[in-house]
Amino acid sequence: MKIFFLLITFITCITPLIQGQDIQAPPYFLEFMEKNPKKFHLTYHDTGGKLIKWNDEQLSNVNGLVYWLFALEYVRQVENDNFSATERVPLEDIVRFDASSNKMKVWNDYLNKTRKLLNKKVRMREIVSGIINFGNDANGDYMISRLGLDSVMSSVQTFQMYNTTALFPLSSANIYIHNPYQVPHQEFVNHIKNENLNEFRQEVYALFDTLVHDSLGTKVGTFEFAPGRHKEYAALLSDRMPLGLVSDFNILMQKINERTFFKGGMEKEWYKTVEEPLMSSKIMQERYKHCGRFVYSTVNSVVISMYATFQNGKKVHLTATFENLTETEHIDLALSINDFGFSLLENKEYLKQVQDKVNFLRMKK
Repeated sequence: MKIFFLLITFITCITPLIQGQDIQAPPYFLEFMEKNPKKFHLTYHDTGGKLIKWNDEQLSNVNGLVYWLFALEYVRQVENDNFSATERVPLEDIVRFDASSNKMKVWNDYLNKTRKLLNKKVRMREIVSGIINFGNDANGDYMISRLGLDSVMSSVQTFQMYNTTALFPLSSANIYIHNPYQVPHQEFVNHIKNENLNEFRQEVYALFDTLVHDSLGTKVGTFEFAPGRHKEYAALLSDRMPLGLVSDFNILMQKINERTFFKGGMEKEWYKTVEEPLMSSKIMQERYKHCGRFVYSTVNSVVISMYATFQNGKKVHLTATFENLTETEHIDLALSINDFGFSLLENKEYLKQVQDKVNFLRMKK
């Protein structure tokens, strides 16, 4: 496969908190909120009585937040014995869906470092964990092939996320939007811009189906990507990513945190798959009973969604999206998005600053 671009991600698999370092409350977010009130959507809620809401009932680009639904559908199907969480899958079956992203490289390095890769095979549990803890889109596409496209599509109804737009294979979409068949540039751009959303999704589904059946990599090996076009092509995808309500996803965080969805062995599998990478740290274990976090970034957006139950029983839920970002805004937000999330959970002063900023914006509005 001839690939000449690198998809940039700021996803971190191990947070500073897990490494035992101090979380630094990022002041840039407060500055960004004041200057760009239309560019962010936020919901924060805790059982101590704090509630912060901004643009949370407006559709926003939720991007990879839809992967929470993939993970929920996975534990549901494991509970139904559709497959085993410990089934080992050849890594090459997942790599075929990859758009030459460094997410895959980081995840692969993690698997080797933690000795979770055996004879170039990885457990199903680790594949799903790689989606949530690394934002790895190729893992997401592979799981669609195993969970079933219809099941993934209907997870919006299964888990009551009715305002979320149709789901589709994000890694296949990323490959498609980068012109893998090397159609003349302007012709390709015009074609994408003239496609409606349904036509775009059909093209993505077709490419996804090609990748599913390309076990020998014959078709994938013909893909070529033009150097220097990544930002332009990636921007075309941003307008076609899943939309949803931040308030809906925060309710989803609350239900997960309260274990509302889980029956039988689902809670145990959820912990092993989603939460254990975070909770393996003694610092986290001292602070939390359980905690889940997902961060994701595209070329012009950053999202975060997390939940936690503290050892004292306090429950916290946070979801935020930042969209239509300039390159500088994107870098500044993406590099500190993890600190932003944990600061809202851990730093009462910073939480008050964010709440005061939102109240100030509401008064101006």
